[in-house]
Amino acid sequence: MEVYSREKTVARFLRKLSEEPERFKTVIRPFIEKKLLEILALIRSNNLPLYQKQARSKLLYAHHACEVHPHDVEIHFTFQADPHNFRYELKCRYEKQDLSLTELKPVIALTSSPTTLFLGMHLYFFPHIESMRILPFTKKRSISVDASQTQKYIDNIVIPVARYHDITTRGLTIVEEKLSGEALLTIEDTVYGEQMIRLNYRYGTYNFTPGSADEMKKIIYRKGTDEICFFLRDAGFEENRLQMLADAGLQRFGEAHFQLAPATTEKTISEWISHHREMLQNSFRLTGNRENAPYCLDEIRIEQSYSNEPDWFELHITVVIGKLRIPFSRFRKHILEEKREYLLPDGRMFLLPEEWFSKYGNLVKIGDQSEKGIRIKRTYVGAVYSALNEQSLKEFPAKSEIKAIPVPQGLKAKLRPYQQKGFSWMMQLHEYGFGGCLADDMGLGKTLQTLTLLQHIYKPQEPASIPSEAVRQPDSPIVVPAVVESNGQYALFSDDSADSLLPGTREIREQHTSLPTKPAEPAEEACRKPASLIVVPTSLLHNWRREAKRFTTLSMGEYNSTTVIPKKRPELFFKRYHLIFTSYGMMRNNIDIFSSYRFEYVVLDESQNIKSSDSLTFRSAIQLQSNHRLVLTGTPIENSLKDLWSQFRFLQPDLLEDESTFQRHFITPIRQGNTRLEGQLQQLVAPFILRRSKSEVAPELPPLTEEIIYCDMSREQEAQYEQEKNSLRNTLLNRPAHVDRLHTFSVLNGILRLRQLACHPQLILPDFTGVSGKAEQIIETFGTLRSEGHKVLIFSSFVKHLEILAETFRQRGWKYALLTGSTNNRPTEIAHFTDQDDVQAFLISLKAGGVGLNLTQADYVFIIDPWWNPAAESQAIARAHRIGQDKQVIAYRFITQNSIEEKILHLQEDKKKLAEIFITDNDASPVLTDKQWASLLD
Repeated sequence: MEVYSREKTVARFLRKLSEEPERFKTVIRPFIEKKLLEILALIRSNNLPLYQKQARSKLLYAHHACEVHPHDVEIHFTFQADPHNFRYELKCRYEKQDLSLTELKPVIALTSSPTTLFLGMHLYFFPHIESMRILPFTKKRSISVDASQTQKYIDNIVIPVARYHDITTRGLTIVEEKLSGEALLTIEDTVYGEQMIRLNYRYGTYNFTPGSADEMKKIIYRKGTDEICFFLRDAGFEENRLQMLADAGLQRFGEAHFQLAPATTEKTISEWISHHREMLQNSFRLTGNRENAPYCLDEIRIEQSYSNEPDWFELHITVVIGKLRIPFSRFRKHILEEKREYLLPDGRMFLLPEEWFSKYGNLVKIGDQSEKGIRIKRTYVGAVYSALNEQSLKEFPAKSEIKAIPVPQGLKAKLRPYQQKGFSWMMQLHEYGFGGCLADDMGLGKTLQTLTLLQHIYKPQEPASIPSEAVRQPDSPIVVPAVVESNGQYALFSDDSADSLLPGTREIREQHTSLPTKPAEPAEEACRKPASLIVVPTSLLHNWRREAKRFTTLSMGEYNSTTVIPKKRPELFFKRYHLIFTSYGMMRNNIDIFSSYRFEYVVLDESQNIKSSDSLTFRSAIQLQSNHRLVLTGTPIENSLKDLWSQFRFLQPDLLEDESTFQRHFITPIRQGNTRLEGQLQQLVAPFILRRSKSEVAPELPPLTEEIIYCDMSREQEAQYEQEKNSLRNTLLNRPAHVDRLHTFSVLNGILRLRQLACHPQLILPDFTGVSGKAEQIIETFGTLRSEGHKVLIFSSFVKHLEILAETFRQRGWKYALLTGSTNNRPTEIAHFTDQDDVQAFLISLKAGGVGLNLTQADYVFIIDPWWNPAAESQAIARAHRIGQDKQVIAYRFITQNSIEEKILHLQEDKKKLAEIFITDNDASPVLTDKQWASLLD
């Protein structure tokens, strides 16, 4: 009733059902039988008691119990035909004893197919036969019909029964045929875009699924009008083929389907077929869904050559399949539409290797068909490189085989091997006219490698003013006469008078190291090439000037707020120098001046500053004119692939197309798990990104240990947190579909308040007098380290959080240094920490000190509140864990339990995986939907 009727009483349901006999027979009775069979299977397999309920009695007694026989009844039919009659009888045996169907009463057919019969108080199971074939024999021993009915009974009784049960015939001839089996494999596409293999066995024109060969005794059928034939399935052959598939790395899925086993080395069915070609040729017949054509299992060979022209590459590719030679262009449409099956001229089906879709996908998308092959712009060198075979690659310059270029004269630094390789890689890009992204880990000397490149480009004469013995090992003590501190370490960001020579308000004064200090004509080398612009965060200007002055012979000037130059003739200022330093803010605010001059190089340091394509900084950067471009960053991807697109829009504007196309072609499919497009995007960007990790290039660096310290909220803190969380959840639930600026701001503000409450309620509630569980844990941990003589960097994204800790330090008499965006004298504060042994804590805001600092005096790092992206935290940890560090560095992340901070850790892991995929081995909140925001509150 619940399934098939809306009637409210059983009586009405049955009455209405009696008026629909066909519906009862075809719909309801099969449903009931299905449920009965499930019930009987449970009773039978678990030996459950079964009773027949007696009329007018609510009690069950032992003599009401039925005997459920657990085994199947064996059935044997005898068929006899003569000119007058067709006669047949049935004999049943149970456990090798004859079973009479006529002696036990009553007879009740509980299910009809397969048959389950009550004979008296005994329940028997008759497999592979309908009850209508058995019930007549509960009343008589044989059935006889007129000979005119013989053919009808052969078709409806003899043939169906003989398939599963033993029979004896008299007057009927049934001929046995010997048919050999054939194993058929069919490739099928699933609704999830994956492929599976279906196995069938073919005997003549009959197909069977695997298994159950022992149950169907004979495959019996008519041959012609009068002849009846049968054959037996070869159970040994079928089992052998099943085992071959299992041994080859397939696992059975359902009755007849197979998929790649988890431990299989092949990742796709195409790869599996390629690796097991010989087995398939000898033991199986492989076909596809379309046109039922046999699959071609011939060896595949690719013939390639290429032409290297000034503006493009032309690839000539021929696919050799057996004796067939097919131009690769014939497969272009199939690769674009991701169709695997290709019908060959000889009628066989060819399965495109899976690797073709990733290896040649970019090639057919962006290439132009020419008379000889496929023509590709030089920008897409990554797609060309990926498409070349081993023979062609021998003549093609690979990134792993960068030709070493001698360090330029005048460079006052000894490069490490990996820095030499980085410089040579940038020179290779320079020769091809490409831009590049140097994405080494923080602390590996990206600045020095870039200055080496610029020294080589300009080749200025070595000035007498720089001591020839000034040689630098990156991030290790700098040996320069008269500027060495007492501890042998050069004062970080030290201020000397030479670096303070900045262009004045009413005049332009030269600041350089390659020219004499007296007024002079610009150097001859400087006239040959335009100046290069280096755009950096304001906090790093001093560092760049210091590095350039000490280790190159390049002249340099800085464009800042005091610089006044003729707007219509900016070259009067720019052409005086090799290097022009400016900040992102100055570049953005004076883009009309900067964009009117064509620089030799534009270098963006910490290029994640242009990651947002909606920002004025990005829009300004892409207006800059230059012959070459370079970006430096340890974190090319902070939040999403859009970060990568914006930086490549600056470097190689035509590589990744426009933003909407990139979103459609790459970001959305990759977010949905399309690994093939991941590979294609890697192809495109790989030649222009060089990244080395500290563990890869500096094995001598002491190990880094990262641990999470979970903190409990105090009772007062938890009460404030729950109140804020419930308020924010109500905001999301009340306006789930309406997203406007005000709503988005409310959500972001609420999330921010939760983060702050998880740290310390005083961040948003100045009058809060309780304690913070996290603050107490931080103070306790630092106190222990302080007593052991360690120095600790303490990073927070909230300045107020640092100020609260600083007040506690003052109360306890602990000395500390503090660096935030409002710090007036950074070098002094840094020296306060690095030079004084009793200053063991350096409180640093993530924005002000996440980059550009060398603080190897510290061997512990505290991240006291998690940020949305792990890149910012990694940069902070790299202030201590960098070349020059001789102590093991331990980084602690303090996480408040049962708070939004735990959810932020999960977001960090997702973004870390994204960066690892595309870059091989920060300051914006993630863009999430209301549903995703709400999940943070669960």
